[in-house]
Amino acid sequence: MKRILLLSLFAIVLWSCNSDKANRLDLTFQTFFPDTYAESFAPGTQVTLTSTTDQFTQDATSDENGLVQFTDVVPGTYTINASLSLTANQAFELTGNAEDVTLSAQLLNQNLLNETDAAIPIRLRGAVVGNFVFKEVYYTGSKTPTGGNYFWDQFHEIYNNATDTLYADGLYIADVYGASGQINPNTTPTPFQDDQQHVYLNSVWRIPGSGTDYPIAPGESILIAQTGLNHQSDPNGNPGSPVNLGNADFETYNQRDDDRDIDNPNVTNMERVYFTGGFTWLVPVFGPAVVIFRTDDFDALEHVAVPDASPTFPPRIKLPVDLVIDAFEALRSETDGSFKRIPASLDAGFIHASGTYTNESARRVTERMIDGRRILRNTNNTGNDFEIIATPTPRSFD
Repeated sequence: MKRILLLSLFAIVLWSCNSDKANRLDLTFQTFFPDTYAESFAPGTQVTLTSTTDQFTQDATSDENGLVQFTDVVPGTYTINASLSLTANQAFELTGNAEDVTLSAQLLNQNLLNETDAAIPIRLRGAVVGNFVFKEVYYTGSKTPTGGNYFWDQFHEIYNNATDTLYADGLYIADVYGASGQINPNTTPTPFQDDQQHVYLNSVWRIPGSGTDYPIAPGESILIAQTGLNHQSDPNGNPGSPVNLGNADFETYNQRDDDRDIDNPNVTNMERVYFTGGFTWLVPVFGPAVVIFRTDDFDALEHVAVPDASPTFPPRIKLPVDLVIDAFEALRSETDGSFKRIPASLDAGFIHASGTYTNESARRVTERMIDGRRILRNTNNTGNDFEIIATPTPRSFD
């Protein structure tokens, strides 16, 4: 009788084990890069299944097609974690931006109860790769039909070169103190040239907004006009101007008692944060140095007197280079490199136009295309990243 009972128990245990094994699953997952990456499948991704019942884990790595195979998975509820680290070189090939990045994904409370013929997708996410950059700086100005000089049509275009939507709210733009070159025999380089840890700002403007008012999608840009007019047709404009800025996103209107600057009510005004003089925000037609940056406390930035300047000469804003997002520098000519105003750590080179009031513009070079989206070159060297074009191309590359 005992033998029969033992045999019966053994048979039950054996049936239970065979039944449990028979119910186990073979599952396939497929890992994908974020939508804005150059490739779809994410090889080399480590995927971990963790049972919510007993915390038992299984690991596997995706193949060249992003596929991950798991066998003998006990049916149940699982947390699925995926992670992949990319070197700067790998990220550059996928995004056009050379930055180390870690991608990951987590799927909570996934009921894995039945096998399926289709691979279960896992879409990786990560920190934003890339940032805002200057797309185009039109500074040379234009000639009027009578041969006069016209500079009201200057503009700066800022481009989202990142993998994700960025918000322009609170972004600062400023021009950097110093001459553009040997404009006359007495012109000297900026006295701040030896300080490689800061840039010294003339006038500073800020994009308004509460934080999410101005979303800029990857591959899109914002246009900041000195004066938001259709300069070609407006009575206050210049028929010889190459641009219509009446549809600009922002203008740097400088409110004055004499109303000398022009305010287009259809173009949003930038916030004037710090201004060092003049009736409009005129950057040097010989070649400006400009930066975009962010700070949580602009008022805490140091105000520095310009050495040997008159006591009434306004001080400049001392900005740490770590706060700068992007920089651009143009000088009068190729022989004026000694007048460089921006530290080499931010911008190792410069560009120059053929002269002033020539309609020429400085536009950033396209590095590559990813699914129809331009990735603009960003090597922190204006001379390498930009080219001089015959006429400006606001909002386009044509």
